[in-house]
Amino acid sequence: MEAGASAVGFARAGEVSQGALDSFEAWMERGDAGELGYMRNYPELRRDPRGLLEGCRTVVSTAWAYDPPVLRDSSRPYLARYAYCRDYHNALRSAIKPVARKIGEATGASWRICIDSAPLMERYWAVRAGVGFCGRNGLLIVPGTGSRVFLAELLLTVDMEPDPPCTGSCGDCGACVRECPSGALAHSSSPDCRRCISALTIEKPGSALWLPRPTLAGCDVCQDVCPHNSGAPATQVRELATLPQLMDVDEEEIMLLTEEEFRARYAGTPLMRIGLEGLRANLSIASEKK
Repeated sequence: MEAGASAVGFARAGEVSQGALDSFEAWMERGDAGELGYMRNYPELRRDPRGLLEGCRTVVSTAWAYDPPVLRDSSRPYLARYAYCRDYHNALRSAIKPVARKIGEATGASWRICIDSAPLMERYWAVRAGVGFCGRNGLLIVPGTGSRVFLAELLLTVDMEPDPPCTGSCGDCGACVRECPSGALAHSSSPDCRRCISALTIEKPGSALWLPRPTLAGCDVCQDVCPHNSGAPATQVRELATLPQLMDVDEEEIMLLTEEEFRARYAGTPLMRIGLEGLRANLSIASEKK
């Protein structure tokens, strides 16, 4: 895609396979969704993306590398790599919209952009469209790019030639399972979000008791040890460029900022999803362990 996506694939819109739906339901029934209770919302749309756009014929799956070229200083509290740039929902929408308009103008198709806030099984469609395969840690792995990617879908009311599904797998690696600090990957092919540090620091700040180091938000351990991420390229997407304030944010600043100062400095960034008090709650875990 001319906008800078690392991988793009096409799949014919239709009902999600029963096997995929059964796996999703089993994950929910085990309670592995944890605080992600909203995943039960809109099951009819999750089952069939055609409900998200009248006349939908094609699901275009896209993957966008977000790995930053430079990492934060290790003396600072941890911040997951996905959170180095502006909020990806807005960033990717800005990148995809001009392309969607061009397709619409050229074909007469209607379109809709979906970026994980819509109830669409994005990893399922990425596999169907040949973009990548689901790793043992539940993340999509794009061959040659790895798992540090944001996913976004473009629904179209026009037929596009579908790509063959991706058939890759992790084989017998298991590095992510062995190295996960909280054991969130021990019992299934999808994470137990009741133990997943990344999920907890966002959805229930202050509850991730297994933090390996002082943390603002997120965890990248399962991706750091993944062989598919070795030598993966840094992002080349302008909209996903690292923001200076996210490279510099530290514990002292978070403890001293007022709400007004926090909103002014971090508006439009992933930190707003957690909030000032949530960030302080995450940082408090390390303080309690001292």
